[in-house]
Amino acid sequence: MNRVALITDAQTPLADQLIRRYLSEGYSVAATRSQKVRIDTPLVSEDEDLLLIEWNRTSPISAKNVLLTALNRFDRIDETLLLFTPELEQKLLQETSAETIDRAVDTWIKGALFLMKAVLELYTQKQGGCLALIDHLLQEEGAVLPPLESALRGGFTAAAGAVFASNSQRKVFINGFESRSQKVEELADFIFDTMKNRGARVSGKWFRFPPRPGILSALNPKQ
Repeated sequence: MNRVALITDAQTPLADQLIRRYLSEGYSVAATRSQKVRIDTPLVSEDEDLLLIEWNRTSPISAKNVLLTALNRFDRIDETLLLFTPELEQKLLQETSAETIDRAVDTWIKGALFLMKAVLELYTQKQGGCLALIDHLLQEEGAVLPPLESALRGGFTAAAGAVFASNSQRKVFINGFESRSQKVEELADFIFDTMKNRGARVSGKWFRFPPRPGILSALNPKQ
């Protein structure tokens, strides 16, 4: 039986590459597409090992339905790759409407927490699984982010760190990936290879792409 990966945000370039890589390696893939998001890189496939699921990030019920839909099709979810890819308008905080702030928090922070919660409940019940939390920004290193996006990404990173620290399940592995690279195909390969080689061996680590040089870099947070 194929291993099964759940990958979010199929409408993004990174998820598109991840889906293709996982399928090429013999996985079955359940991929979510966020509602009301323009699809820049539509993934078209008649592969029976690919299931596309609509996901409403603002709904905890939708998060659970994503898992149920994947389980009904494939009967298992071995790995979950949760992408965090907000790209907001370059606006000063005082120029950002309250409605925009409210919607962004609902979509990105609540959405990530809802799905994390559902996945961790599943892995605790099934006594095993791998979760990758992926913070990806398609901008050059050092680029100045608008305050709202900076707050969202900081919140995601802080939540991930707290989830790492609170994980007490011996067979549940949770790690993070951080990248500002525009080389999405290479990044997808890096994530897949890291998950394959280390995803079910270490937990609570941040992996950075491109990796920082040095033999000991893999041992340090945010390598």
